[in-house]
Amino acid sequence: MERIAAWAEAERGRFFLLTPIAMGAAILIYFDLPSEPPLWLGLLLLLSSSAALAASWRLPPARFAASLLLAASIGFARAEWRTAAEPPLLTVPYGVVTVTGTLASIDELPTGRRATIAAPSLDGDSVPRAIRVNLKAGDATPLLAGDAVSLRAILFKPDRPAYPGGWDSGRDAFFEGFGASGFAIGDVTVTAPAKPGALSLRLRRLREAIAAQIMAVLPIDTGSVAVTLFTGMEQEMPVQEHQNFIAAGLAHILAVAGLHVGIVMGLFFAAARWLLTRHERTTLHLSVKPIAAVVALLAGATYAALTGAHLPILRSLAMASLVTLGVIAGRRAISLRGLALAAMLIMVFTPEAVIGTSFQMSFSAVAALISGYAAASAWFARLHEGSSPARRTAAHLAGLFYTSLLAGAASMPFAAYQFQQIQPYWILANLIAVPLTAMWVMPLGLVSLALMPLGAASLTLVPMGWGIGIIVWTTAKISAWPDAMLRVTPMPASSILLYAAGLAWLCIWRSRPRLAGIAAMAASLAVYAAARPPDVLVSPDAKLIAISAPPDLFLFRAKKASRFMLAEWQPVWGGSDFALFDTGQCSANLCTVTTKSGPVAVALMAPVSCPAAILVISPEPLHGVCGASRAIDRFSVWHDGAIAAWLAPGGIRMLTDRQVQGTRPWVPAWPEWGWRKPGT
Repeated sequence: MERIAAWAEAERGRFFLLTPIAMGAAILIYFDLPSEPPLWLGLLLLLSSSAALAASWRLPPARFAASLLLAASIGFARAEWRTAAEPPLLTVPYGVVTVTGTLASIDELPTGRRATIAAPSLDGDSVPRAIRVNLKAGDATPLLAGDAVSLRAILFKPDRPAYPGGWDSGRDAFFEGFGASGFAIGDVTVTAPAKPGALSLRLRRLREAIAAQIMAVLPIDTGSVAVTLFTGMEQEMPVQEHQNFIAAGLAHILAVAGLHVGIVMGLFFAAARWLLTRHERTTLHLSVKPIAAVVALLAGATYAALTGAHLPILRSLAMASLVTLGVIAGRRAISLRGLALAAMLIMVFTPEAVIGTSFQMSFSAVAALISGYAAASAWFARLHEGSSPARRTAAHLAGLFYTSLLAGAASMPFAAYQFQQIQPYWILANLIAVPLTAMWVMPLGLVSLALMPLGAASLTLVPMGWGIGIIVWTTAKISAWPDAMLRVTPMPASSILLYAAGLAWLCIWRSRPRLAGIAAMAASLAVYAAARPPDVLVSPDAKLIAISAPPDLFLFRAKKASRFMLAEWQPVWGGSDFALFDTGQCSANLCTVTTKSGPVAVALMAPVSCPAAILVISPEPLHGVCGASRAIDRFSVWHDGAIAAWLAPGGIRMLTDRQVQGTRPWVPAWPEWGWRKPGT
């Protein structure tokens, strides 16, 4: 007990940092439930935890446990209510439909223009969710945000995941307010021009005007990057260039969020503080630092509005607001406590952010930076001693290297979990790109924005383009190196949760027991290494069938099979190349693949009798020829979504998308068997 008491005393003030972890854990539990819990459950948890906190107020250990329970209850209840507040999924009609509504935005993509239509009607019936439509190639109809438009289109609801546990685009669309996407089959018609005066429309038009001025001065390879940085609008960036940014580990440069807000606020803070200290009177009579912090916050808010005010940048702005309040209050500006408050604020407003890439990567990186620099502060203080140029240069390079190492190492497992890829050269790429972005590209870009009304933006846009060109050249070179982007197999949820717990434990505490976090992170890697990819994978429409028979990975691909879904499958086996079935060598529409556990048969047509195989797969209905326990056919995936199977001499273990997704408000209704029962 004495050792525990001594440890608690040494960690005084740190136990509060467990509060956002409890809140986030409860939100994760909510999203992992197989069915939607009743709304009264969240209210009951809130009342019970509040009563427990009141009853244990005079007992510090019990009070602390009750406070964590209350935080968890708030997270769970808020996630419930956030989901309940969203409109239901759309019933997307088949065939061609007339879409009318207000144009919320128009984006220039490599494949053409994409319109987002708010408050739409489908064949005259109003629907509560926005629609995204790719406009017809060659449609040059002038469009402005706010225009009332009408078009004929074919719409699709969000796809089910490509494999059990894969990316759920339907859940993302549910919380983003989208109901369907599709493509136009004719030109769009403007039925009424936008009404002037609305702030959101004026802001959108300002962003479009800025993008047009940038693209009029810079070529597409550098101009598309500049437009992204200063308007947040998706532009026609060359596909290979975008891929190079990803392979070099610089995708975060294109994702306008915390880095960019931090640069803008840092530049305005430094400029405001420098200007306010130019005069002795202002220096002596004004609180220069708090005023500069407020100016920086206003600049950050303006930049967030200019780049679309999307969720990642709003989360970054929330963190920046807490930093500003800390400066005004005379407290340490950047701390784990401030990070914890920012995380709780975000989870209260957007609890679904916890399962998103931006939240996971940004908070893990910032937590690692704060804790890492606190642990190495004495070493960096010694490194900065002396005034020789060589020592200052070495200290600067060491700081950049250490920053990239901390942020990248902390966030990379989350990137691997979300995207099934890692970039081993990220440190070198960031050593070049981040300083260029912070000290050259962003300052010149901000000056360009100020010069645009004067018609003199090209004076700074051109040299800004030089800096972007260096970054683009760097990404092209690094992406061409061997294994620049490694495909990795999907990470089990247990592995990433264990890693997150270890990282949090390592970052929160000050004393030696914090090192147990490293053991947890190592254990997460062991769990990941022990995970075994499926031997068989069948897509939700049965048009893609993959069978692993090492060293080969066989693929059956029917006509009109989804190329996007096939790309989603690629990382499942660590990026191994598929070998297409040679159906010409199949006998009587039956192909057999010999695996380590036994033969697997793919029946191109329903056989008269069940083939002699441990598992039979068919893109057509088998009509009960084989038992349901060892057969996957078109009806199986129609009923249960994508199916993965692990083969073993002792039996077959199957996992369906229906088992993973359950019945939640963002999951399209699962079909019932109706006239057909399993195995008949």
